[in-house]
Amino acid sequence: MLHFIQNEKGVLLPAAILLLLIVCFSLFTITAAYQSKYRTYDSLELSNINATIKRIENFNEHE
Repeated sequence: MLHFIQNEKGVLLPAAILLLLIVCFSLFTITAAYQSKYRTYDSLELSNINATIKRIENFNEHE
């Protein structure tokens, strides 16, 4: 293992950059999925609020 770290062929830097890119891409993917899910739940909440308001208005009109 120490031989690989002391290797002067320049393998360690590209491997570290590749690992950094994989981690960043993974975080970006997880964040994008979370935002998409949050937007979906937010739109569902707004539509349910509007439907509830309409039902209350219809109930009040029939009384």
